[in-house]
Amino acid sequence: MTHFSLHHLGLSALCGLLYLYGRYLYFRGYAKSAHGRLAPLYFSAKVLWVLIGFSTLGILGSVCRFYLDLDLTQLASSVLGLTEEGGEL
Repeated sequence: MTHFSLHHLGLSALCGLLYLYGRYLYFRGYAKSAHGRLAPLYFSAKVLWVLIGFSTLGILGSVCRFYLDLDLTQLASSVLGLTEEGGEL
């Protein structure tokens, strides 16, 4: 069984790269004008919120599995009908 936070490593890494790219655009825009840096700043902030969301999901999944013996990924997949009857993903 895999750890809950490991399901989002690729997506989290992609968001991290997008965040770094947004910061790069921010610094390029900073050298040009104040208006040139606002859009990359907002983009970076949105990507950062996505990263915080994934981190929160990972922590919540770990806490639920450790303290409540509840696997949120298995629960979500069974509610959404993603698992076959009697089997796992």
